[in-house]
Amino acid sequence: TMRSYRSVFWPAVLILVGVVALLANAGLISTDRLSLLVDMWPLILIVIGLELIARRRLQGSAADLAAVLIVVIAAGGALAYAALAPNPGTTNETDSKDAVGRLDHASLEVSAGAATITLTASSALEGDLYRAHIKYSGAMPAVILDRSNGTLRIDQSNSFGAFQSRRFVLDIQINSSLPWTIQTNSGASTETYNLASAHVGSIEINTGAARVDITLGRPAGVVPLSVNGGSLTVHLHRPPGTGASVTVSGGAVSLDFDNKHTRGIGTVKEATQIGPDMYRVDVNGGACSVTMDASAASA
Repeated sequence: TMRSYRSVFWPAVLILVGVVALLANAGLISTDRLSLLVDMWPLILIVIGLELIARRRLQGSAADLAAVLIVVIAAGGALAYAALAPNPGTTNETDSKDAVGRLDHASLEVSAGAATITLTASSALEGDLYRAHIKYSGAMPAVILDRSNGTLRIDQSNSFGAFQSRRFVLDIQINSSLPWTIQTNSGASTETYNLASAHVGSIEINTGAARVDITLGRPAGVVPLSVNGGSLTVHLHRPPGTGASVTVSGGAVSLDFDNKHTRGIGTVKEATQIGPDMYRVDVNGGACSVTMDASAASA
C-alpha cells in the first residue's frame, strides 16, 4: 500500500544521503564531485516510475524488497558516476587546427551548453583553415573536420549534465580567403564575431539566452542572419552604405536601426538600401533587444 511504500522509500533516501555525506567527510569523494550528483536528477523520475511498477506488479514483502533494491541500485549508479565522471570543477585546455587543403568553402557548426565564443576572420593563418583554442570542463569537446563538404564541427553537447553547466570557452580564427557559413547551438551564450574581412554565406544562432555582437563585412548577394532563442541581446555592425533589413519578432521587442528606435509587442521591421547585396536579419525570441548600425570598417 501507499503507507508501506512511504515507510520504505524515505528511509532509503535518508540512508543514501547519509552514505554520501560519510564518503565526503572521509575524503573519498571530493566536494567538486558532489556537484555531479545534480546531473543525475532524471534518475529520481526513473526510480519513482520503477517503484510504481513494482507496487502494481508485486504485493507485500516482495514489493518492499523490490523498492529497496531499486533505490540501492540507483544510489550505487549515482555514486559510481560521481566517482568516475570527468570532474566539472577542473578546467582543461586544448588547441586544434587543420590545413585548407583543396577546400574552396567551409562551414562551422558549434554545439555546447553554456558557451562563450569569440570568432575572428583572419588572412594570416598561413594555409590553415582554422585555429581553435578551447577551455572546457567535463568531457573533452569533439573537433571534427569533414573534408567531403568542408564542415567543421565543434561539439560538447554529448556531455552529461541536465542543465549543460559545463564550462566551454571557444576562441577560434577562420581563414578569410574562403566563404563560410556559421551555425551555433547552445543553452546560453556570449558570442562575439569579428567578420569584417570574411566572406559570409549565412549565420544562424540558436540559443536559450544570448548576448551577441557581430561585426560584418560587405555582403555578396543576400546574406541571411538569424538569431533564435528566449532572451536575446543582439548588436550588429555593418560597413557604411551596406543594405540591410531587420525583422524582430517575440514578446517584448526593441529595435534600434541606424539610430531609429522602435519598440513593440509582436513584430517590428526596418530596412534600408534593399538590393542584390545586403544582410537579411531575423531575430526571434521572447524578449529581444536588437541594434544595427553602419559603423563597421569595410573589408
